[in-house]
Amino acid sequence: MPKQRENNEYYALISGRVKEPTIFSSWGHAHPRMTGCLSLNKSYPTLQEARDYMKRMGVAKPKEIIKSEAEETTPLNGNGFYAVANGAKPGIYPFYHGENGAEREVTEKGGSCHKRFRTMAQAEAFIEDWKASYAEIWYESIKDALDRGFRPREMGFSIEKFLYKPIISTEIDDIVKKTEKQLSLQHTKQKK
Repeated sequence: MPKQRENNEYYALISGRVKEPTIFSSWGHAHPRMTGCLSLNKSYPTLQEARDYMKRMGVAKPKEIIKSEAEETTPLNGNGFYAVANGAKPGIYPFYHGENGAEREVTEKGGSCHKRFRTMAQAEAFIEDWKASYAEIWYESIKDALDRGFRPREMGFSIEKFLYKPIISTEIDDIVKKTEKQLSLQHTKQKK
């Protein structure tokens, strides 16, 4: 019987896009702070193991950003919910593999961030965590540059200079309809 993969839920970041060594309980919060930059980090299945790692690395009292819903909560009847926070088409998918799956959305783009969840609410919170963390990194970087004497080139702001929109709304609607249909089929099977 194959060994079940450990589910690492705590992310110890010594360096990266953090002001001080920090332990995160959300991959959505940790990913933008360690991807695309030099970082020293490790993930663990328990908070205590993450704390022990920090101590071994010489960090006596790391900052901890621990979400109360870091534990498992209810459902998971079927496949779960695959949340893609950063990828070709961010969203929540009913499967990882297949036509309507998340796999294609995360393998086509470097730096993708995705995870499987037991509930839709957890998947949605994960995506919001990632967006908040990514926006906070930009805020901190811009504030730091302003503190060092940099000034805006212009006061007009165009989001398209920094971000791109890879999909159109009709594609999202199609994904939502397919997901709702699949979830309905799963629900019907469970009743039988």
